[in-house]
Amino acid sequence: MIGFYSARIAVPHTADMTFDEHCRDSVLALRGALLDLYREAGADVDKPQDVARRYKLNKNLTWKIARIIQTEDAYTAVPLIPGASGFEILLDAMHNAGAPANVVARVRAAAEGFDRMIEIHTGDRATLELALDSMGGERPLEMSRKLAFRGNSGVWGIQSHVRVTTQFLAPNTDNTNILDAALIGGMTRVRRLRHVSRWPVFQLRQYNDDGTIPNLPEPISIEEHDESGPWLMKSYCSGAMPRMHIQKGEQGLTYEIGEGPVGRTGEFTCFFGYSQRQIAPRYRDEHNRVAELFSTVSIPAETLLFDLIVHRDLVEAMRPEIELHGKLWGAGVDGLPASRLPCSDQVIDLGVGAQLATPLVPSYAEMVRKVMDNVGWNPSDFRCLRLIMLYPPMPSTVVTRYPLPENQD
Repeated sequence: MIGFYSARIAVPHTADMTFDEHCRDSVLALRGALLDLYREAGADVDKPQDVARRYKLNKNLTWKIARIIQTEDAYTAVPLIPGASGFEILLDAMHNAGAPANVVARVRAAAEGFDRMIEIHTGDRATLELALDSMGGERPLEMSRKLAFRGNSGVWGIQSHVRVTTQFLAPNTDNTNILDAALIGGMTRVRRLRHVSRWPVFQLRQYNDDGTIPNLPEPISIEEHDESGPWLMKSYCSGAMPRMHIQKGEQGLTYEIGEGPVGRTGEFTCFFGYSQRQIAPRYRDEHNRVAELFSTVSIPAETLLFDLIVHRDLVEAMRPEIELHGKLWGAGVDGLPASRLPCSDQVIDLGVGAQLATPLVPSYAEMVRKVMDNVGWNPSDFRCLRLIMLYPPMPSTVVTRYPLPENQD
């Protein structure tokens, strides 16, 4: 072990610095010191494996240091920063390779400055990483959402593999100023982790911009229905399907699953589907200025598959905005500002007449084809916009929104 005095790096006074400013500046100071260290020792930052062999260092350590030096985003670098023992191993090797004592001391001082920042603002490294994950970045909430999925599964005693929402939109053939629509909703591999009774899995609700409930035609089932409910697609349900309970409320109908076995023996997959003619205006009117299509996450899920299958004539719908809203005190989609969560997920345009098969849901393409055949649509007239979201927060609503155009006729 080598011993040097702990040189101080000139950094701004921290009393008036916010957390994000202090974190960014301390990481960038460390990054700059590491860059000088590599330069003085003759190490190639672009070849972390060569650095590991040449200086007899762990390749995982040299890979992390290379990533820290190369990234321009200070927050992205935080999870890569080694602990004190890792830095000492690195500094020993670089000093022995010819890095001057003052350069080595500068790295040590920068690392100490980073540790002081943690002590001031978060207290420990784990809380720091959680705070940065919550603040955003390239993939905001990625770590937190995964942790939340596991925690919510245990707290609520239930989980699913994939939450599926598929929204179809097309101009009505008799009146192109009005839209026809269809929907597929469902969940795959739903599993109880304890005895859970009456859990909501599907809800039909529609509203105007002002929150009023429109007077709409009755949804038409995709498959013939029985006592299980009017919109259940039984040919695509599998496993230990529980009894369905239908609850009527002010906002529409809610399907609730009944009791069933805990664990894999009670696992099931269920889908719902319906179509509606002349459901919504294509153009702006006194009640509606935007179109909103949403998927409600009411059960812990590993993945959300949210497809917008839109007629190619609806060019106004091809670039929707994505918003993610949590539920606070029963607030709606446009409720409390704090309910809007960071979200960088974006739709992927799969093109016109896209091949929609996905390993997430083996029967998915067949199910979409059945809806289109039922309504009388030609798949080659439709474009698919796909959103895949890992570990969607629960409870939350994912909203796709686009502005309604003015009618030029």
